[in-house]
Amino acid sequence: MNNEDICYSQSEQNKREENTTIKKIFLNLFIIFFIIIIYFYFSESVGSISSYYIINKFSTFQFGFTLLSFIFLSNLAGSFRSAIAGFFGELLYQIIYYNDLQIQWCLIVALIGFFIGLYKYNPLKYKKKLNLLYNSILSITFSIIIFLSIIIFQIIVEPTNILEDIIYNYGLKFLIQFIISIPLIIPFLIFMYDYILAEKEYHFYNMTLTHHPEYACDHTFYLKFGKTYIYFCSRCSGTLLGALFTFFTMYILFRTTGFILTPESALIICIIFPIPCIIDWGIQRLFIRESNTKSRLITGFIIGISLYAISFGGSYSPIIIFLVIFYLSIVGLLMYIGYKLELKRMETDDDNLYDGEEIFLD
Repeated sequence: MNNEDICYSQSEQNKREENTTIKKIFLNLFIIFFIIIIYFYFSESVGSISSYYIINKFSTFQFGFTLLSFIFLSNLAGSFRSAIAGFFGELLYQIIYYNDLQIQWCLIVALIGFFIGLYKYNPLKYKKKLNLLYNSILSITFSIIIFLSIIIFQIIVEPTNILEDIIYNYGLKFLIQFIISIPLIIPFLIFMYDYILAEKEYHFYNMTLTHHPEYACDHTFYLKFGKTYIYFCSRCSGTLLGALFTFFTMYILFRTTGFILTPESALIICIIFPIPCIIDWGIQRLFIRESNTKSRLITGFIIGISLYAISFGGSYSPIIIFLVIFYLSIVGLLMYIGYKLELKRMETDDDNLYDGEEIFLD
């Protein structure tokens, strides 16, 4: 069996595993969190979708980079994920950068994600060029719905404002920004995404990303882009996500409340959080119980939090460094014991095979 066949078999196994509730929750949370981060950091750089109407009120024409990125991701992610991510991405940005919370714009961004996500991307959907035209037409149709929604929300929020001012300063400004930013560019981006990643089914399995040979590919976790499957080490994926989630959460807390993780808290986290991961990995390495994708992702996520906490050690940094060395020593010891057990099992299997051949020859 070649590498492609092995990866294909693993793909089928992973597809069946996706039916589990925990895996679905994890993947949905990952997608939502990813879109929130992209939306927030784009907004920090060039302004959020609402900035054009709240902060930069006097500008007439503006290319919506944040709007463009959010709509592209909404096409890929679908309605409900995009609506949730849009609402919270806008909310977090407003909490940090606005004096007054404009909740109506959180709802508007959620509506944009919901409507755009209705015409969700599927692999090779845009191989038919007519679907690109449908995408543009539907985008313009949805923009008109959002244009009307903006007017309704602003009338509710600012009932004393003149209707003509609301239509011009909010509704038409959005419509103009949408038309110059979206209908031509989004179909092109999706077409290129489809052409590059969905032309044929491809499984990218590389030891640098997986840390496991093909026969142990059940230890991996894949992300699907179009029809391209990219495999990652499950525990390392959880670790990376845990570190990114903690970094983003701590950044938001710092900007909103000035909260910084204390050295004492960092020490407690560095003591406790690595233990579940070492136990889960250790019992697998010692052949006591086979781990699974869910436990690897969860324990990896937890240890990712502790990795981020190391930088807040302060005066406890020498103790934390000792803890890192101590835990790595335990891992090294478990690796050695596991290696010896694996050799013993292989020798036993060889002896059984040899005995079987003798019986057959007799």
